[in-house]
Amino acid sequence: MPSPPFHWPIFVVSLEIATQRRSEIAAQLQDAGLAFSFVDAIDGRTTLPAEWESRIDRDGAARHYGYPMSDSEFACALSHQLVYARILDEGLPGAVVLEDDAILTSEFAAFYRSGGYRAADFIQFFCFTARIYRGPGREILPTVRLARLAENAFMNVGYCLSARAARHLAAASHPLRARADWPADMTQVGARLTVPSIIRHPPPGQSHSYIQEGREQVFPPSFDFNAGHGSRWRRIFTATAWTRQLRRRLSRQIDPGFQA
Repeated sequence: MPSPPFHWPIFVVSLEIATQRRSEIAAQLQDAGLAFSFVDAIDGRTTLPAEWESRIDRDGAARHYGYPMSDSEFACALSHQLVYARILDEGLPGAVVLEDDAILTSEFAAFYRSGGYRAADFIQFFCFTARIYRGPGREILPTVRLARLAENAFMNVGYCLSARAARHLAAASHPLRARADWPADMTQVGARLTVPSIIRHPPPGQSHSYIQEGREQVFPPSFDFNAGHGSRWRRIFTATAWTRQLRRRLSRQIDPGFQA
């Protein structure tokens, strides 16, 4: 009799000091009967540890976004890189990755038990807004479908990725010049999105954000994050920009928000 398929591991990225968050996500996973392990995140709340400076490109990040990334953002992105390295170093087929403020649904547990993570190289479980290709998508659960992403979705708190997607993300991150979501074009590995979301993100103000805390140390409250976009108008003439425009014509926007 063949042995049951090996379940991909669940990794929860979390700061060691975030004891309350760890307790809450652990309780959710234990209640669902799902095994998991914590990945100790890099602590960049006050400053990025010096040993990680050689792995990042601060100037490149500023050119990419039009403003600097905070140390907490770099630390978060590097923490997810630890997961990708673990997948590749340990020869894992893939992994499910959660942040410690994720709010799980019953659909998430059903998705995991059914091996739904094997349906694509990269599947995002939550977003605030996204563009998906038109069409019905693929049914993965009776109430959940997989939609093909036309571009990287905005905001993330959980996803699964194969070793192929881990290599894709790792290759785009030497040095690192982008946030955890995402340092690479995930459509190149056939990115999918669960519709509706199978995990939730706490609305602003309901959960302490170490990322936001780090940004507030760098930027004044009145800082305009869109101010640098106008200086990049020349990009509309690139082949990449024309491809992006075509994708937008073939896709539609969805806005699940925090409560979808």
